Amino acid sequence: MKPNLSKNETPARVLVVDDDPGIRRLLCALLEKSGYRPDPAENAHVAKQRLTTKEYDVVISDIMMPGLSGIELLKIIHKKLPDMPVILMTGNPNIETAGEAIRAAAAVDYLSKPFSTQTMLRTVERAVEIKRVRDENRRLTAENQCYQLHLEELVEKKSGELVNAYEEVRTSYDFTLEAMVAMLDARERTTGRHSVRVRNFALTLAREIELPSSELDHIARGTLLHDIGKIGIPDAVLLKPGKLTAEEWVIMQTHVQIGYDLVKSSPYLVRAAPIILEHHEKYDGSGYPHGLKGNEICLGARIFSVVDAYDAMRSVRVYKDSISAEEALEEILRCRGTHFDPEIVQVFLPCQSALENTAEWDPLNEVQG
Repeated sequence: MKPNLSKNETPARVLVVDDDPGIRRLLCALLEKSGYRPDPAENAHVAKQRLTTKEYDVVISDIMMPGLSGIELLKIIHKKLPDMPVILMTGNPNIETAGEAIRAAAAVDYLSKPFSTQTMLRTVERAVEIKRVRDENRRLTAENQCYQLHLEELVEKKSGELVNAYEEVRTSYDFTLEAMVAMLDARERTTGRHSVRVRNFALTLAREIELPSSELDHIARGTLLHDIGKIGIPDAVLLKPGKLTAEEWVIMQTHVQIGYDLVKSSPYLVRAAPIILEHHEKYDGSGYPHGLKGNEICLGARIFSVVDAYDAMRSVRVYKDSISAEEALEEILRCRGTHFDPEIVQVFLPCQSALENTAEWDPLNEVQG
């Protein structure tokens, strides 16, 4: 994957920070082969010094390093170079790392080790584009032009994933959240697009209900982060291939409270937190953690339960095939009034074709990875 360069653009310069020399060499070789200018740094202290003497377009940094960690380097970069995109790498995602990243609110993406070459290059390409947009907007701000207007003009020119990113997630904080969720999905060895799809599906239904834009933001963040609490569930339980025991199921169910506790203190996420806590509640009161019924369950969670079930039925997994759109719809209709709010199901019906047209479910070979 070669970066898209115009005749007057120079290759993007990427600072690669990792205390493992093998990973440094591999990343630099792949980046150089793909048309970037990589610069290796063996630790965060060296990277910090390089950033004071050289200009870079993107920083890729491991999280777990001796001395200065990747999170600490991220905070330094965000303070001194707020427009610099930082991609964090980790082979051991955990709840402490998630909390630190949420509070730092500066990383634009994550790479969960091991990662494929294509995933890494797509991530770098996206970060380079973010840097170019930020640089352009800073220039226009200096010329007293409206940042938001120009951003919207730029968005109209983009396509595919970048358009969706700027239309639905407009701040670097939201980029961080989406990347963190992709890291969690990768940890579970499921499709990394599940959480993004469910977020998009939920927004389609919320717009059909004609909810205000402020409410759309909270629903988007709550549905995107619905399973963030699973980052606190032990691998022995989360990744167990067979059926969970009663004791393990109790542990698994705690992920809703863990996720709620992780985000509730953030002013940015406090109104999304109830969706995370209640996304396993069922309309008839048979869900968890509190057995809420009907409208006791927040609207965002009631929307989520319908679109999450639909995505699960239409998605391929390593342990199951997908079912047809007609079969999935029959199941949604069968469970209205028990699992699902009948009014939300009624809203879902005219939206089904739109969900099918935008889903982009992963083929089985990608899921098996």
